[in-house]
Amino acid sequence: MLKLGKTIVTSALPYIYSTPHLGNFVGSVLPADVYANYLRLKGEDVIFICGSDVHGAAIEIQAIKDRTTPKDLAKKMHEDIKALFESYGCNFTYYGSTDSEQNKIETYSIFEALNRNGYIGRVEKQLPYCNHDKMFLADRFIEGKCPVCGYESARGDQCDKCSSLLEPSQLIGPHCTICGKKEITFKKTDNVTIKLDKLQEKLQKFVTAGSKNWSKNAVNEAEKYLKEGLRERDISRHTKWGFPIPLKGFEDQVFYVWFDAPIGYIGITREWDARKAQEYWYGKDTRLIQFMGKDNIIFHTILFPGALLGANLGHVLANTVKAYEFLNWEGKKFSKSRGIGMDLKDALGVVSNPDYWRFSLIFNAPESADSDFTTEGFVEAVNKIMNGKIGNLFQRVFTLIKANEDIFDPSMQPDQGTMDKLSALYNEYLAHFDNIELREALKALVAIADLGNAIMSEKEPWKMAKSAKADKAAAKEFSSIMVALEKISYHTAILLYPFTPSSSIRALEYFGLDRAPSLKDASKVPKLNLKKEIKPLFEKLETSQIKKIGSYS
Repeated sequence: MLKLGKTIVTSALPYIYSTPHLGNFVGSVLPADVYANYLRLKGEDVIFICGSDVHGAAIEIQAIKDRTTPKDLAKKMHEDIKALFESYGCNFTYYGSTDSEQNKIETYSIFEALNRNGYIGRVEKQLPYCNHDKMFLADRFIEGKCPVCGYESARGDQCDKCSSLLEPSQLIGPHCTICGKKEITFKKTDNVTIKLDKLQEKLQKFVTAGSKNWSKNAVNEAEKYLKEGLRERDISRHTKWGFPIPLKGFEDQVFYVWFDAPIGYIGITREWDARKAQEYWYGKDTRLIQFMGKDNIIFHTILFPGALLGANLGHVLANTVKAYEFLNWEGKKFSKSRGIGMDLKDALGVVSNPDYWRFSLIFNAPESADSDFTTEGFVEAVNKIMNGKIGNLFQRVFTLIKANEDIFDPSMQPDQGTMDKLSALYNEYLAHFDNIELREALKALVAIADLGNAIMSEKEPWKMAKSAKADKAAAKEFSSIMVALEKISYHTAILLYPFTPSSSIRALEYFGLDRAPSLKDASKVPKLNLKKEIKPLFEKLETSQIKKIGSYS
């Protein structure tokens, strides 16, 4: 992939209504973090922008139930979730919030430009009104059966099962989510719209141009909506929690959360550094790489770029849209109410090392199809691969060199055939990462560890060490083999960094590095610190931990 001047990596902004579960994590935030780490490893100019999506009816509903304000609830949830992501080693350049003053300024700027350019309209609509609560119902205040797939809990704007965009009037047997009653009628009211139909040609060119860098599901979903023909889309809601519409006659409405939320990528960058935000979001040499779950495709391929194209203020558009499929838990959909699956807090409460979760989730990431988290698969990833292959390689290599430092000659040349195999796997790792195939990149890394373990098993250097003290030829062969294994271990430690940053740095401390590595470090293996106590990098899961994980099924 061509190295460009600047890169913005974004993850779909987590909606803070509840603590993200492992499926949410691997669907956007984790792969974005892993990829941003990889670009840092390469020495590229990259920022990783994320933050809390805090507006919308769900927060307003929960605040009513908790007898607090949406702002106070959002602030608390934002801080909790931010701290949780950081405990998983996520290395954000900045993690902000969509209710910031900077995002409000950015949202108004884009809206006003859209209005000037003729892409803002008004429409009279029949909107759901709860006769019990005496209020218009925004999208999340109304649920019913999806007319497309029959899912019983579709919302007024979208079905989470089939991803269909909906209107409240399309729901079958709708009910109010505040009072639970079906006392709903439809009343006339005016709403503000974005004229996506007038942006159809611009969006088609955007999708066509970007499709070669997008995941297949993102291309297919965007093309499907374009083929059906775009229509005006409401961007105002009859709620109080959000940015008020700056348009006469609509002051009592706020922006639809999916209008100001993706603009939040820009607003959050401005919250971090207004000057740098200008450089990145308006730079001609900037590429924008966006990670998300498949349920967010339409908002990132149609609504958000549509707003930017219509505003025509010069913002960067997505170069790559990487949409992940869903991760299920033991064949079932994650469900907090039914006790199915673990959220991020649950997971760390059982297995406190976040690198175990990061590694295993990417190893089984739903990159091209839905996948299942299974207890058996997690145990295999931790016990057999992390501990049995990678950790075991480090332990054996470091221990053998330390025990035989009197005969080990680090200046000996390793076997060229072995180095060719290492080079091939190293390049495979880079190629997969450059193609944003994170799961395959991780498998290439494991293959490097496998190479080291195979040499260890075949050559049995511990046996050579016994005779090497009196046999110069054996001493040379022992050193040649151990130099190759040392180099393989060192490369493995460096290439672990995007996936398991804290474990990578712990392994590199044996080589005298106490910082985040770069690929430049791989050119020369530093001298091992043989005075450092050798401790296991990873450990097997305990039976009690395995049973506890299984209980979430």
